Amino acid sequence: MSSESAFIMYSSKDSQQAHQFAERLIDAGAPVWIDTINLRDISEDLDEEEVMESALLDSKAVLILTSQNALNDQFVRNDKRFARENDKKMILILLEPCDLSKKMRWKNLRTINFHQNEEAGIDEILDLLKVTRKSDPAPAPMAADESVETPQSEQKKVKSVTSKSSVKIPEEELALLNELKDDIEYYKFKMKEQISKSKMYAYLGIGGAVIIAVAAIFFIPELVTKVSEVQDKIQWAGGLFGGTLPTTFSFSSLNSTKDKKKRLEGVQLFEKKIARYEHGVLPVTKADLLALEDDFGIYINA
Repeated sequence: MSSESAFIMYSSKDSQQAHQFAERLIDAGAPVWIDTINLRDISEDLDEEEVMESALLDSKAVLILTSQNALNDQFVRNDKRFARENDKKMILILLEPCDLSKKMRWKNLRTINFHQNEEAGIDEILDLLKVTRKSDPAPAPMAADESVETPQSEQKKVKSVTSKSSVKIPEEELALLNELKDDIEYYKFKMKEQISKSKMYAYLGIGGAVIIAVAAIFFIPELVTKVSEVQDKIQWAGGLFGGTLPTTFSFSSLNSTKDKKKRLEGVQLFEKKIARYEHGVLPVTKADLLALEDDFGIYINA
């Protein structure tokens, strides 16, 4: 990889947009590195993660395709942290409106509002990379029977450029791929549902402990008659509030929530691999998809 290349970082959920964005830059003359293109022909004895790491370290700049997906993506945050620790120049490319005002390590980075004007965004990126845009070939003289191009025909041209990212997948493999994607989405839905319930149980546990502690202090008759007993009961109530009930109902629920969030982050590894199948980075075979399905089954049941 050339040290003049720009490394493109993105969320696996934005893989289609990322691939098209890379093609737009390549067509404009910019040297870029993106896994969906540059990992297609690497040797089997090379480790993909090591290749990506080297590409990021050798890059002239890191273009972070920024969306709500990217902001919530632990892999993007980890890669961004790695880039920052290695003093890489980072530029946020906004694919959609994002509120970065409360994102301390995001809001101070150079930002390009790509979603507002894509062509202007491409020009701004080329300028930052100090790359001259490829000039379009001069049009041939138009014959008398040729029709004048309309805005509609111009839109078709743009679509033909981005269509290179589509990969034809055999029908049987495509059905397996879609089935696996459905399984992943269902698993994510159930995990998010369980996270919501865990949070509710945590709040109920803390609330119940508070109620019992208050009742122990104010509504037990013995506590009202003897000061010493009041002190003893207050200490007992404090121990109850800070011990058994929260540990049973709230702390365990909070820990459960953290575990489930980690499980959700782990699912992104499977989504990333599926995206690589869809973009032709990895060959799609029935055996590979069945193996990936088995791996996913082991993961969710672990």
